[in-house]
Amino acid sequence: MNRRKTAYTLILMLLIVVVIVVGLVNLSRSAPQASSVLAITADMDLQNYRQRQKATLGGTVTIDGSPATDFLVLVEVNNPSPYGLNSFRTLQVGNPAGPWSVSISSNSLQDSNSNPIDTIKAGSMMYVGMSVHNLQSATLNIYATTTVYDANMVAIGENFWTASVDPVQTVGSKFLMQVPTSATSGQAVIIGCVYSDEPLNGGFAYCPEKAFYYYLSRTQTGLLGITQPPQPPPQNTPGAYIDPIRLPTAPRPGTYSVYVMGQSSPAVKSSATTSFTVQSTTGIPPQASFAYWPSAPTINITVNFDASSSTPEGYGDIITRYEWDFGDGTPHYIKTGSPADPTASHVYTQATRYVVTLNVTNNEGLWCTTSKPINVSLGHPPTASFTWLPQMVVINQTVTFDASNSTPGDFSTLTNYAWNFSDGTGIFNVSTPQTTHSFTQQGNYTVMLTVLDSASRTASTSATVQVQNATIKIYDLNGDGKIDGLDIVIVARAYGSYGPNYYYPGSPATSRWNPIADVNGDNKVDGLDIVPVARNYGKDP
Repeated sequence: MNRRKTAYTLILMLLIVVVIVVGLVNLSRSAPQASSVLAITADMDLQNYRQRQKATLGGTVTIDGSPATDFLVLVEVNNPSPYGLNSFRTLQVGNPAGPWSVSISSNSLQDSNSNPIDTIKAGSMMYVGMSVHNLQSATLNIYATTTVYDANMVAIGENFWTASVDPVQTVGSKFLMQVPTSATSGQAVIIGCVYSDEPLNGGFAYCPEKAFYYYLSRTQTGLLGITQPPQPPPQNTPGAYIDPIRLPTAPRPGTYSVYVMGQSSPAVKSSATTSFTVQSTTGIPPQASFAYWPSAPTINITVNFDASSSTPEGYGDIITRYEWDFGDGTPHYIKTGSPADPTASHVYTQATRYVVTLNVTNNEGLWCTTSKPINVSLGHPPTASFTWLPQMVVINQTVTFDASNSTPGDFSTLTNYAWNFSDGTGIFNVSTPQTTHSFTQQGNYTVMLTVLDSASRTASTSATVQVQNATIKIYDLNGDGKIDGLDIVIVARAYGSYGPNYYYPGSPATSRWNPIADVNGDNKVDGLDIVPVARNYGKDP
């Protein structure tokens, strides 16, 4: 009996243990699982900076205490002035998991007339646009930013906008900005970012940033066919990120706040803040800089100089004086104002190497100089060339001389054509390449042409024009000493055609044009040409 009771007791205890174990297992299954914990830090390499310095932001990112490998870092740098420029980045480290909610389908660049460009001149106005495509089947509210940088990665313009984007639809925005004259020229970049809200307000990134490259020039604006390089590669150091922030030439003094957010997914993120201080720039001299064009100038042409890349350095300072020494012994060229005009022009009359020196002074009376060599050459001279019609000339006949094939020298245009027909009538100066002349006496005349270009360079050429006394000779078109059917055939084949100097509505049959067949020299072949040849058929010229 006791044995049976003991067995029942053991079985009961075993059942109780099983129930407890099963309950604990079910409880563990139903309890919420601990999610991954992401942590980010943010630090500057210095706390105080001056103009032109590179302020490097960096930090660490961990997930559950281990270095993270695939994540985004959202960076928002806020200017101490409400009117100052902010900048936004969405840095990619490794390969964060997608798919992304949106794609940045385009960043665009246009001139002030909305023409597509890839090159903008410093100081000019330009439109910067951005389009965002919703890849989801639900409507998204977006906060989009566009930050424009110069070739030194200094932020020079920004735009931020919000929109509600319907499923699988695209929205866009563009803004007008003026490129600072002091912006660094070269390959520059525009960076677009898209968030659910401003990062400072806790918004997360809908996709990595997208870069659009353009060229910032000191001399021109246009669509010059610049090839877009690949997107910048992601950073690949596990658990770390870095963002170099280049300060402008004259940054606003004060404290800049920096907000960063690490994101491995929209639900797994962490934020941190830091700041840095830009010191006052009072008492700092300006920086002198200039460019000139054309880059290979020749004598007697205008060389343009532009010192708009000079910078006053101190915040709120301006350059009030530009003094140019062109290096050829001419008086210094000075411009003053508040601010002063940074441009100048000069003409060199001798081919040699010069050293151009620029001195700039700011409103604090501080100054700076810089020098640059310039090589001035003779350049390619113009060329002179001409033709005449009709080619077989008789006395008292109007002859058209055409110098259209003449060419100007480098960087110039032809301004004058001087004709000497060597028949005692003197020299005829005309500004167009065509002129007419009649010879009153039989003989061989050396016709001379001298062309003059806008750089005061000349070129000459000559040709002998034979003027016949007997009018009948012009009907011997092939010059075989007789007027026969071969001459009539020449006119017949060119019949109805027009010369290059004859205007006629429609499309003249110039492919059949033969100047020999134009007997009367009126730049067309018609009955007035074929009839006199036929009338003189069989005559001895």
